[in-house]
Amino acid sequence: MIPGKRSTRMATCLAVAGLFAAGVAVAGPRPMDRGHGWHGGPKMPFLSQLNLSEDQKTQVKAIFDEEHAKIAPLAEKSMQARHALGEAIHAAAFDESAVRAAAAQAAIVESDLAVERARLASRIRAVLTPDQQKQMDALRQQSLERMQERPEGQRRDWREDPADSADDQ
Repeated sequence: MIPGKRSTRMATCLAVAGLFAAGVAVAGPRPMDRGHGWHGGPKMPFLSQLNLSEDQKTQVKAIFDEEHAKIAPLAEKSMQARHALGEAIHAAAFDESAVRAAAAQAAIVESDLAVERARLASRIRAVLTPDQQKQMDALRQQSLERMQERPEGQRRDWREDPADSADDQ
């Protein structure tokens, strides 16, 4: 892969991951600091560190409850689309049109999901005070920096199949 494209791709993935961390998962009624979203990940990893008031916690929970109906089905479609893309990539016989069709479908679903995640993050951000917003931005930046400091082998890779990693070496 071209080095500049890899950096751009990584930056894009980190931005999406940041949005994901800012408010993706919308699991059932659990305490704010122990909520879990899809795949067991934290619901809002930074909220427990922002000292939310009871009113803010109530507002955030209501936002999660409202957005869940939109995000959960898109997350499921995303997993299915990525699976279909992986199947097309690793099919016994190469079929460019099948790979392109699967990739296009995955891109559509991912863009829809990104929009909903951004909407959720924006709605949550609106509940926070300016100081809490700054604190959340700083926590998110620290998280991104820690992610960049990991050795490449320990970074989460956005490929469909770990076997694809061998192709880059």
